[in-house]
Amino acid sequence: MPAKQVYGKRAVAKPSATYSKFLSPDKDEFLVGEAGPKVKPSQNEGHEKRQKEKKTSEPNNAIEEIEAELGALTLGGGHGVDDKEVVRHKEEATKKDCASNGIDTQTKKHSPSKPTGQSQGRITTQHVGGQSAATTTPVRTAKPRPPKTERPEAPPPNMHFPPTPDATPEPLDIYSAYAAPLLPLSDWNKLVSFDEWSDAIDEHFEITKIAEASFSEVYRLSATSAKKGTREESVLKVVALKTPPRNTRESKDLKIQAEKERAQREENDQWKSQVQDVYSELRLLQNLNDIPGFTHFRDLTILQGRPSTSFTHAWKAWNKTRPRGKKSEFPDPSKKASYEDTQLWAIIEMEDAGTDCEKVMDAGGMGTIWEVWDVFWGVCLSVAKAEAACRFEHRDLHLENICIRSSRAGGGVIEPTIKDPLRRKLGFSGLETTVIDYTLSRADIVQRPSASPSSPSLFCGPASTSALSSNTPDVVYLDLDKDPALFEGDAAHEYQYEIYRYMRTAANISAQPLHQQPTQSTTPRRSPRKPQPQPQYQSPPQAPSPLRRSPRKSTHHPASAPPPSTWSLFHPRTNLVWLHFVLAKLLDHLSGYEPAALSTRAVMANVVGVHAADAAKVHKRAVKLHRVLQRVAAALEPDVLLGNGEGEALGSATEVVVWAVERAWLGVGDVEGGT
Repeated sequence: MPAKQVYGKRAVAKPSATYSKFLSPDKDEFLVGEAGPKVKPSQNEGHEKRQKEKKTSEPNNAIEEIEAELGALTLGGGHGVDDKEVVRHKEEATKKDCASNGIDTQTKKHSPSKPTGQSQGRITTQHVGGQSAATTTPVRTAKPRPPKTERPEAPPPNMHFPPTPDATPEPLDIYSAYAAPLLPLSDWNKLVSFDEWSDAIDEHFEITKIAEASFSEVYRLSATSAKKGTREESVLKVVALKTPPRNTRESKDLKIQAEKERAQREENDQWKSQVQDVYSELRLLQNLNDIPGFTHFRDLTILQGRPSTSFTHAWKAWNKTRPRGKKSEFPDPSKKASYEDTQLWAIIEMEDAGTDCEKVMDAGGMGTIWEVWDVFWGVCLSVAKAEAACRFEHRDLHLENICIRSSRAGGGVIEPTIKDPLRRKLGFSGLETTVIDYTLSRADIVQRPSASPSSPSLFCGPASTSALSSNTPDVVYLDLDKDPALFEGDAAHEYQYEIYRYMRTAANISAQPLHQQPTQSTTPRRSPRKPQPQPQYQSPPQAPSPLRRSPRKSTHHPASAPPPSTWSLFHPRTNLVWLHFVLAKLLDHLSGYEPAALSTRAVMANVVGVHAADAAKVHKRAVKLHRVLQRVAAALEPDVLLGNGEGEALGSATEVVVWAVERAWLGVGDVEGGT
């Protein structure tokens, strides 16, 4: 029974319960101290002994906070704490403690069965002086240990482990992924900002625009060497790439919108280039790099952004000097509507090959037989060597794709000096030729041994039966049948458009079996110097289409695939069609200044190192050179090349060079590269 209460007297306050929790590092266990008032010494038996034996450790913050709360309630209110409330607070503290140590509280609930044999603590209540006090028997709870893991067996000594994979690279954005085939060919190996790249070269070079091609603009970088005092120059071919395609979800509305955007993009990108086209041209550049008379490839850079200020100024300066009707066909880079901020560019750096023949002729150059002789045979030798090396066809060899420069120190290209006209067979003027722009070209991509000479021999038999044909190399070409507008130009405006049709006829004839080739005709011969009607030999008419470049394709097809395109095959006679065009233009430019129509004094105007007594011989030699070129021009007439002339027609540029050596028009040293 509870103690008797005496009304009118104040009851003595009872001591409150206190709680503590300690971590014993020696025993690796939790010790929960006693709770409840110290009413009798017997109830706290062994308590002081345990207090001395326990070691100082870091108390758990969660339980310590709960104990502080309970103590405050007891001392502040002057009343004991209900035993259920104590149990609840204790359980909450235990859960917090277990959670902070990574222990699952679901496994720590009390259960009647104790398979581990550990003692279970009890919470009892005592009635002392009418108050209910909770007493907790100390509980020894084992500290949780991490689960046991089996140690793997040691591998055999001869076991080889695969290498650790590299970290996953960051995914490419749409523009880097689009230009991915070109990036490995660049020293940067990534997209570079147009402004960043331009700022780096503006400090050392002067930028000048010098020409335009069908799908590119040509700029010259010029710098004066402080040490040598010489002019160091490079040529940049700036090619705008087509807009990358964008992927859209499979939605009807989005598909319609995507089709509209694609049509608009194709219309805006007609004059831009496919990545594959640029890649193929770079392979051609590398393949022709060691052949004399072809441009030397130096570097490739892939840029992104709108053209920089220096290139914009160079574009405007060039366009300002152009006569009416010959202004730039490319948009003004200073206008924001011309290019987007994400526009991609391929910048191809090459060795400066000089000035194109068209520009030199417009400036008054190429006015003597000596210059015409050197330029024609220089081009013929280069093309013949490329035929022998990689079965090369240029397919667009007009005068703007032939550059000339002087090989003599301080020499010019407008009025060069003529040396040794009586002893030389080539190199009278010191003009060197370089064939450029391989956009439409075709060639076998072959790996030549490093020990082989840079100038392959011309006397290894016909190119079609050379060892190259048995190696089945990769072929780079442009399928011209997918660009019919190329063959639809008005020849009355420019004879060059007639050459494209002659070239197509030559390719179709050589692709047919011999019994299907056209027979001889009585069609009158045409003069290449006058506008002519459509040629007799044409493929069936095709529907006109916008001028667009078609992607290059490889000739390696599965057995079940259709036969390869005609343009993938080697048709060396197309080179002869273009050599006819080059020689016809040069001789036409010389019209009125033929050596036979000039006086000896006029012929000797630029000749140096010759005695006056030999002037007549020099004049006679000039007349002979002109007659030789007229004979070659007759053999290169399209009617003769396409099977309408008398006798056997020439089949390649290589045969023209062999013919010249046999007739002693050229020497073996000239063919090998000596002058």
